[in-house]
Amino acid sequence: MENMANTYFSAQTMRLMMILLFCFTGLKTMAQEQARDIVGQWLTEKGEAKVSIYIESGLYVGKIIWVKDDKENAKLNTLVLSGFKYDSETREWSDGTVYDPRHGHKADGYLALKDPKTLKVVGYKAFRWISDTELWTRIEPNP
Repeated sequence: MENMANTYFSAQTMRLMMILLFCFTGLKTMAQEQARDIVGQWLTEKGEAKVSIYIESGLYVGKIIWVKDDKENAKLNTLVLSGFKYDSETREWSDGTVYDPRHGHKADGYLALKDPKTLKVVGYKAFRWISDTELWTRIEPNP
């Protein structure tokens, strides 16, 4: 009888462990999918440039791929976002750098999706609450 109880307990324990494993694997996969939500092309707030955000060496980066004014062609391929990591708790991409090629300024930054088509890009010096913010619009890929 004792042997049967141990077998039942072991089966229950094993089943619980499998359920937990699937749950944690699912949560990790979901967080990875959410992290990729900013990958793609974005139009800057004033419509002066398009930025491609992609993953490089596990970090999120963004470079200028189009400029409205042909006189600004020198800015093409300029890295304007670098070193961002996704934080699943805050649902932000943080610990990165934002570069403003118009003025040559670099700042600490974070990124946050306001909705699937709007990216909040924030640059700040020293304190997050003293910052400059732009809202970028997702560009739908051509079919």
